[in-house]
Amino acid sequence: MRRWGIVSCLILIVAFALSVPAAAQALSVSGGHLSSGSPVNANISAAGEEIEYTFSATAGENVTFNVTNFNFTGNGSSPAFYLVFFEPGSSSQYTSCTFGGNTYCHFSPPQSGTWSVLLEPVGSSVGSLTLTFASNVATQSLESGVAAPTTIKFEGQYAQYTFSATAGKNVTFNVTNFNFTGNGSSPAFYLVFFEPGSNSQYTSCTFAGNSYCHFSPPQSGTWSVLLEPVGSSVGSLTLTSANNVASITLGPRVALATTIKFEGQYAQYTFSATAGNSVAFNVTDFKFSGNGSSPAFYLVFFEPGSNSQYTSCTFAGNGSCDLSPPQSGAWSILLEPVGTSVGSLIIEMA
Repeated sequence: MRRWGIVSCLILIVAFALSVPAAAQALSVSGGHLSSGSPVNANISAAGEEIEYTFSATAGENVTFNVTNFNFTGNGSSPAFYLVFFEPGSSSQYTSCTFGGNTYCHFSPPQSGTWSVLLEPVGSSVGSLTLTFASNVATQSLESGVAAPTTIKFEGQYAQYTFSATAGKNVTFNVTNFNFTGNGSSPAFYLVFFEPGSNSQYTSCTFAGNSYCHFSPPQSGTWSVLLEPVGSSVGSLTLTSANNVASITLGPRVALATTIKFEGQYAQYTFSATAGNSVAFNVTDFKFSGNGSSPAFYLVFFEPGSNSQYTSCTFAGNGSCDLSPPQSGAWSILLEPVGTSVGSLIIEMA
């Protein structure tokens, strides 16, 4: 009797399983762990199949998921699928993206660890695709005057940099060898700057070709920069950061050569003054170019201990600028090129 009872239960269990609708019997298979930049092929051969992947993430750092070779059919409806993301150790959806063709989806995970992502076809959609996960391009430390080549290979991918800054000292970022494409739109990217220890944007610049961007950081320390492509822009570039030309002390009748190598770069000088004693600043051997504009620069004067401009002079060639200091002490001068002006000169205090 006990043997017949067991058989009866088994028959009931099998009968119940056969009565469950196909849509409720989604078959989830493991697709393995995704590695940055390594494509995987996904194939959904029957309605209701799902594929689960895992990937490693760092809190606050952008990740992107690129779909190529999209080849789905939908039994009369528009073929599509979702990517559904789950935080480490959670079975509740964090966010999701819908794909109806070749495109990408990216976001910044709020926590580090091993995330899960479920590929769920919409309705009766079946077919194949190639999925490529990519994390940010590895952080590069920018050194003044040293070019840093960068390639954005995947749509939605970012690049990261750090640089050392001194409060109030101008820094410039030059982009050359700009070679981006935008999948039909205008290719471009942002440089987004973050103060030391902060994840809130301080300022940003937009680049759509070779150009430069400069500013004076309000605090010293190690700053962060995020290169964020606009839309589907991908490609390569060379990024060069440059600090001010090192400060030079001017003395009477001593000719000093100065070279501005990078667009947006400044030069600095100091000199000793006596109140009421006029001094002249002579510029010779002016060799500046301005990328199509009229090359020129300013000499901006600062009283001892002040960061507010006292007066300034403009030079578009060899010339002279006279100053009658109202107070004695160590004055500062900032050489600020106009626009994209770069080049060399000789300055002498008389």
